[in-house]
Amino acid sequence: MNNIPIKNRLIELLIDYLIIIVYLVLLLIVNLGIILFIFKGMPKYTEMQAQLIATFTSVIPIILIFSYLDYFKNGSIGKRVSG
Repeated sequence: MNNIPIKNRLIELLIDYLIIIVYLVLLLIVNLGIILFIFKGMPKYTEMQAQLIATFTSVIPIILIFSYLDYFKNGSIGKRVSG
């Protein structure tokens, strides 16, 4: 049983959540830049292509980053900030 107070856990969650939001906003900005300036419009994607793009650009990188931080760096950024 871990005796970390719920307040500290919520602070950890909030900080990690904000980091994920910042990553996703940066990903959106880069993606919109590519769509507007390179493709000159929205390309047609099938549902499978859209799901794969979302998985490989958001889900898998976030899982890998936070897994790496938890395993090799003694906790995520939220854990390290909140103590």
